[in-house]
Amino acid sequence: MRFLCITITSLLISFSNSIAGDSSRIAVIDSTTPTKALMAKPGTYLGETFTFEETHSGDVKVQVGVWEAGMGELTLENFPFTEYVLMISGSVIVTEKDGTSNTYKAGDTFVIPKGWSGIWDVQERMKKQIVRIGSADI
Repeated sequence: MRFLCITITSLLISFSNSIAGDSSRIAVIDSTTPTKALMAKPGTYLGETFTFEETHSGDVKVQVGVWEAGMGELTLENFPFTEYVLMISGSVIVTEKDGTSNTYKAGDTFVIPKGWSGIWDVQERMKKQIVRIGSADI
């Protein structure tokens, strides 16, 4: 699984470099990057911050940043973009439509494919570093 994630990360970087060309500055994204609060259920925290964003040919958007959430459950239908995830802190149980569940915690990496449906059950406040490919009106 880790080999697959490393391979996908390498492909994402190669894809980004081949399309984007020369960038003028390096964008630093780390575990201390603060998140901006988003609308959430009372008593929960949800936030994200993008520190790098670029639009490539064909209007493909690439965003890099952090996403953070408090405890709670979120049902997702037809996830609108592909997202590479590196868990920074906390834990989440992700359940596929077919009932298969995986628990992810700090240090774990995975990719959520565009069109994915399932349940995110945040077990303890979590923070993840993300690379999104595609855009959505959410």
